[in-house]
Amino acid sequence: MVTVKGTVNLDRKPLKGCKVAFFPAVDNFDPKKHGYGFGITDENGNFEIQHPNGEQGIFPGRYRVTFVAWVNSKGQPIPPDAKPSEVPGGVKNLLPPKYESLADTPEIVEVGRDGLMKTFDLTSN
Repeated sequence: MVTVKGTVNLDRKPLKGCKVAFFPAVDNFDPKKHGYGFGITDENGNFEIQHPNGEQGIFPGRYRVTFVAWVNSKGQPIPPDAKPSEVPGGVKNLLPPKYESLADTPEIVEVGRDGLMKTFDLTSN
């Protein structure tokens, strides 16, 4: 596996608490057959992808990248392990739906044998 790191900006500002997911760019994704990984941005918008088995990184290949940035009614990112449906007062995604959808995400990347370092500049409209 290789290291995948990066930064997520929303409207040119670092996005804290954004869940970033890398899914193989295949027609029929099957988590039992395909590698994938997740990360959460820090206060500077930086993330590092971790494979679900706990190791840092993912396998080289072509990936669709999805993003979701849930915030509570006070505008604060929800904890990484919180379920949006269980947050008192409800939640809102700061990002347009296209970034959360595997079918619609405009972000498709190639992770090479040397890994990947990428900045994603997302927009709120």
